[in-house]
Amino acid sequence: MKITIVGAGNIGKLFGALLAETGQDVTLVDIQKDLVKAIENDGITIETSEGAVKTARPKITSDIKTIGPSDLVIIAVKGYATRSAMQNAMAVVGQGSYVMSVQNGAGNVEIISEILRDETRVIGGIFLCVITTLKLNHILWVTGTGGLKFGPVKGRINPMIQSVANLFTQIGINTTLSDNVQDLIWSKLLLNSPLSLATVLGISNDEFLKYPSTRQMVRLIAEEAIAVARAIGIDLPNAQDPIDPLLKTLEGFKKSGKKPKCSMLQDMEAGRRTEIDTITGSIVREGRKQGVQTPVNEALMLLVKAMEEKSLGIEEKH
Repeated sequence: MKITIVGAGNIGKLFGALLAETGQDVTLVDIQKDLVKAIENDGITIETSEGAVKTARPKITSDIKTIGPSDLVIIAVKGYATRSAMQNAMAVVGQGSYVMSVQNGAGNVEIISEILRDETRVIGGIFLCVITTLKLNHILWVTGTGGLKFGPVKGRINPMIQSVANLFTQIGINTTLSDNVQDLIWSKLLLNSPLSLATVLGISNDEFLKYPSTRQMVRLIAEEAIAVARAIGIDLPNAQDPIDPLLKTLEGFKKSGKKPKCSMLQDMEAGRRTEIDTITGSIVREGRKQGVQTPVNEALMLLVKAMEEKSLGIEEKH
C-alpha cells in the first residue's frame, strides 16, 4: 500500500517509522526543514516504555507534489492546520484514495470531507497513546495505552478500511474498527478535556488526581464535556458513569510512577501553537450551539489562549 503521512509530529513519526519497518511504501511530509534533514540523515528512533529501541528510515519530503497518488493519506497535523494540510494533500489524492484522520479534538473529519467532497472515502477515529519527543527525530512511546479505533465517516466498513486495520495490526498497534466515528471522537475528547488544566498549571499526567483541587477541577471539566456530548447525541462509553473511564485513565498515570506530559503542555513549553481550539474550544463551541453552559472549559480555554498569545507575541490590534 502506498501511504503518505502529512505531518511528522509524534503520531506521524510513530506511524511512519512502524510502517517503513514492515516494508510499506510510506512517505512523510513536513515543512520543518531541520526535522526533514534529521530524518533523512538518521531516520526515526522509537524508544518504548518497555525499554526497546529501534530506528527506521521512512522517506520524507517537504514537497508533497513529488510523491504522486497514494492509496492512503493520513492527516497527522495539529487541528489548527487541518484545512491547509488537506488542501495540500489533494496533490496525492487520486480517485480511489482514502484520507484518514485520528487527530485530537473535533471538527477535523468535517474539514477533510468538505475538501475531498466524498465522505465515503474519509476514515475517522482516535489513537489513544502517550508519545513524548526526546529529540527532533527520537520519540518515547508508552506502549499498551489504548490503541487505534477508526471507521468510515459515512457508509459501512469496506475491504479498503479493513485492509487499513489489518495493516496497523501488522505493525503492532492494537486496532479496532467502528461504524460510529463521532462517538469515538467525543470519547477521546472527554479523555483529553483536562489537557487545558495541565497546560495552565504545568503539571504532568500523574498529577491530575494528586491534589484535591485538581481532582475537583477534572470532574468539573468533564461534567461540562459530558453534558455537551449528550446534547448532541453522542453515546459515550460507560453510559451510566461516563466520567469513570477518564478517572481510571488518570489514576493509572498516578500509579505508574511515570511523569509524561500531555501534548498541549509539550507544545506550550516548546513555544508552539496548541490545539486548544479543537479540544477545549470544541466543547465550548458545541455547548453554545446546544445551549449548554461550559464556564469552566471556557475560562481554561481563554487562559491557555492568553498564555499562547503571550508566548507567540500575538497582541490585540487597535
